[in-house]
Amino acid sequence: MLLDVAAVLTASLALGAGGALVAPAAESSHSANASVGTSFNGSVDGSLSGRSTTRVSDRQDGAQSMPLWLANPNTYGTAVDIDMAALREASGMELLAGLSQLPLGDIRSFVTNSAVTIDAILAAPPAPATVNRWWDQLDSGSRADLLAGAPQLVGNLDGIGFRERGRANERLLGDALQTVGESGRDPSVLNRIAEALRENGGPKRSLIYLDPADGGKAAIAIGNPDAADYIGYLVPGMNYGVQEQMVNWTLTADALYAEQTAILRELGQKARVAMIAWIGYETPDLLSVGGSDNAQFGADALESSWLGIRSSRESDQPFVTVYAHSYGSTAALIALARGSVTVDAMVMVGSPGSEVQSADELRVQGGNVFVGEADWDPAVNSAFFGSDPGSPSYGARSLGVSGAKDRVTGQWLGGSIGHNEYFAEGSESLHNMALAGTDNAALMTDGAQTPDSSTAAGHQGHRR
Repeated sequence: MLLDVAAVLTASLALGAGGALVAPAAESSHSANASVGTSFNGSVDGSLSGRSTTRVSDRQDGAQSMPLWLANPNTYGTAVDIDMAALREASGMELLAGLSQLPLGDIRSFVTNSAVTIDAILAAPPAPATVNRWWDQLDSGSRADLLAGAPQLVGNLDGIGFRERGRANERLLGDALQTVGESGRDPSVLNRIAEALRENGGPKRSLIYLDPADGGKAAIAIGNPDAADYIGYLVPGMNYGVQEQMVNWTLTADALYAEQTAILRELGQKARVAMIAWIGYETPDLLSVGGSDNAQFGADALESSWLGIRSSRESDQPFVTVYAHSYGSTAALIALARGSVTVDAMVMVGSPGSEVQSADELRVQGGNVFVGEADWDPAVNSAFFGSDPGSPSYGARSLGVSGAKDRVTGQWLGGSIGHNEYFAEGSESLHNMALAGTDNAALMTDGAQTPDSSTAAGHQGHRR
């Protein structure tokens, strides 16, 4: 069965282009992957080997000695003498607190001369809630200096607001493109990210995560996740590398953003939407798709990213929905079963399952776990990784994907066939996903209808 599923996934890769915070008492987070490699000082493809052995939900605070600048958090953004030798040996919050006391020139010098230290903190960062508390205590001048002098930290530490992360990563991307151009290295990964950021008259796009090492990892937000009422996370499966699929995955996120916006407008609901095209882990290929290692790394990164949203939004919590396709659902299921963070809805399509045996094991509010299964999709019902989310015993709710009338407009919504049509514009599947993501699941259709001539004609397009 695995080879059948993998062959189909490999054959057609293009998808549809055309909560309460439970914060860990953690000093340190986890590694999002085995290599981070965010040193931009002339070595774009450098990386670190190994990863943190403990995930976010397992970390515990430990008593340890600390320097003056960390012992007194109220000194953030004020003049404190920094022992530069000690700072070079620091890690975690000691390092961040120390850096925040330096003037811009010294921050730049430290980052240039301590690339391994910077990579290390990104490989095993402090917990997002801890980062958020530190960032909130900084004055505007200290934040501006860190953004200008250490953009790889500001852009990629979960717990910092997305507007500032986007600004930092776009600065980082520009610097990396210049460095690659001067060194003669292959710029393909960076060029694809830059291409995916082009708005072409659409909503604002921002680069909220960037790691160009090896095949690259990145996340692009559509809309404003710092203020959105509804935030969607698109988690891809097999063979979804940044170079090959970042542009397409961002277009898919844009289609779902447009569908949610249209639904809210039709229902007269005034709310803001943001969508995140997330390729924040190394997705498996045909040789590695049979194992769960990539899914475990993906779960680490998702767990931290969701905790980052919950931390940075503080008392103004958004409705967070996870849209996970194929192997991406395996990673998302693992993350949501760990218990450190809650989302408001989860939609799985084309899922080969996971070790999680029931929707009750997932930290998803109100039982909002939805499963879409198209005809001729070999991944569904396979239970390849240990469970079948579409089985009645799993306890998830069915997401119609085979075609139906929109309950509000009466327009015909097309059906999806096979593994890669779930995100097709104008489809029942995409429409139902958007309803789930705007807390309008009561209006979802069940895929049991047949089109008639009066409704099917002329109603297959998406609604911009």
